[in-house]
Amino acid sequence: MADCARVRRGLLFGALCAVNFTASAQSVDYRFVRSDDPVADRNAYVLTLIMADPVVRKALAQQADLTKIGQRLDTTRKSVIAACTERRITSVFVCPIDQLELTDVEIRQAAEALARLAGPNGALNGLVRDRMRASGLYQKYAHLQDKPFMSAAWTATAHAINRLYRIYGLGESFALSVIDGMSRNPADDDYRSLLAATLQASIDSASGEPFFAIWSRVGFDLLAINQRDEAGRYEPLDTGENAAALVNARGLNWRSARYSAIVVPGAGLQPGEVQVSPIALLEVRIAAKRWHEGLAPFIIVSGGHVWPNRTPYAEAIEMKKMLRNRYGIPENAIFVDPYARHTTTNLRNASRLLFRMRAPMDKPVVIIRQLGALDYILGEEFAVRCDQELGYQPMAQIAELSTFELTAQPNILSLHADPSDPLDP
Repeated sequence: MADCARVRRGLLFGALCAVNFTASAQSVDYRFVRSDDPVADRNAYVLTLIMADPVVRKALAQQADLTKIGQRLDTTRKSVIAACTERRITSVFVCPIDQLELTDVEIRQAAEALARLAGPNGALNGLVRDRMRASGLYQKYAHLQDKPFMSAAWTATAHAINRLYRIYGLGESFALSVIDGMSRNPADDDYRSLLAATLQASIDSASGEPFFAIWSRVGFDLLAINQRDEAGRYEPLDTGENAAALVNARGLNWRSARYSAIVVPGAGLQPGEVQVSPIALLEVRIAAKRWHEGLAPFIIVSGGHVWPNRTPYAEAIEMKKMLRNRYGIPENAIFVDPYARHTTTNLRNASRLLFRMRAPMDKPVVIIRQLGALDYILGEEFAVRCDQELGYQPMAQIAELSTFELTAQPNILSLHADPSDPLDP
């Protein structure tokens, strides 16, 4: 997707492109299906939907290609358990958990089978039309017909779950390992024993489960045993931290608001800092002042458990406490995004909240940022990073409003869930 028009000190740069600000198939009133694993729900919603629908599960069980994949996974699980629990005399010991990954051929075969069922009169057609499209979680595929839509959603999910095995099972290094990686040493005996226990626990499953059940359950168990539950730690937000603000927003006359919200992205903590960074302290103060001046009806604070690695503090939660306790901002005027781990996802997740609160997507927001970070968001480097990491600009029409403020317009594509980032999909 080409970079959208952006404003830097009053000057346009980058190629102009159209941004879809309107809601079509996706619904602000959509009610999400939830399982007992909120991390899996946020990362692999298509699998949650399949697991919850007995008619769909029955249809999948009648697909020979899918049954074959499920049988292979069951056989492989038994051999991997045997390898992981075997007592060895030598110190060289490997628990070959990666053997449970789906192969590229299996991913493609499953994509083809699921796509067939997503066609007209297929068992998955209603799920695609009434659930997946309406959720907005597959917004980047919204232009596709039902069959390629399902194929794309499955394929992205499958590769992301395979990646869980490599990162959180085998300890594969990646760019953000220092804050997003394993919590254990994959070579430790204790960890190998934990892997074996995880695989053994996966045997205790219900009958009639879909072909992917073993593979997906173990994949998300790998996140769990590494205690990387950040993606689901505050779910459901709409009946928890954001409940009061959501009720307020859905009864609001948005025409009277100049801006829909004041957005305060997380700033990250430096060594020795706790709870809220000094920069964030200043930004929260400015946001509170602007809210009291009537600039916007809501403040969105964004930032997860990021710096230092495994911090017990979510920036958004701490900033909300400060807004409420120090500056008198009422609970029903504060939305929190306790998940974002980067500036790109600060803006993406804020856009998601704006949609869910029924804010007009053509109404701008104000972003509070210190000078250096303000210039960064205005700059071309940030636009390129958004394109590379997200595939789109989470907000467009970005312009400088004052020394500490930007204005921007949310992009509906931000609804799209990214399972390749399992701590904040």
